[in-house]
Amino acid sequence: MDRGLYLASILFIFLGMMGVWLGLYAEISETFYEMTGIALVVLVLGIAMLPIALFRGGKPPVESLIPVFTLFVIGFFTIGWAYIFPAQETGPITGVVEKIHLLAGEYWFNETNPDIVVTEGSLVEVTIENVGIVIHSFQVFGLSEDSGMISPGESTTVEFIAGQAGSYDYLCTVPGHAELGMKGKFIVQQGNQTATTE
Repeated sequence: MDRGLYLASILFIFLGMMGVWLGLYAEISETFYEMTGIALVVLVLGIAMLPIALFRGGKPPVESLIPVFTLFVIGFFTIGWAYIFPAQETGPITGVVEKIHLLAGEYWFNETNPDIVVTEGSLVEVTIENVGIVIHSFQVFGLSEDSGMISPGESTTVEFIAGQAGSYDYLCTVPGHAELGMKGKFIVQQGNQTATTE
């Protein structure tokens, strides 16, 4: 057994599982959320390295395989769980459709980054039109997927269910843009509200 490779694979699996948990479920910050993909890659690498380390240089003792097999299974379970149960809080679906139009420029949404208010459980359709001169994107952290890059002069629409009532952050996920001001509050309210940008 290659002990160096074995220890490295255990470390990769541990760091990968912790990264997935912090990114998807701890809700600490956008940075952890955005690094979930990296954590999954680290986890997969650790799982792939583990059998190579065990059987490199001879057959390992049977008693050492039991805890390793358990860790192997937990690693696969973590990967599956991350894809089957993504971090997204959902409330009751109301069937109400709320449409929002945002202009994205340097470095703002609708010039003032307004608070966006929607109803819990509604289907939200956010259309983002890039009126700037550089690429932009859009995401409601904890609720929606990333829109992907939007080139100048183009637009795209992001659809998602407004989850549990509360205050969320929307932002441009292009590195550095949120720090330059492209972020605001996305508020999910209970009851019969109308989608607004205040």
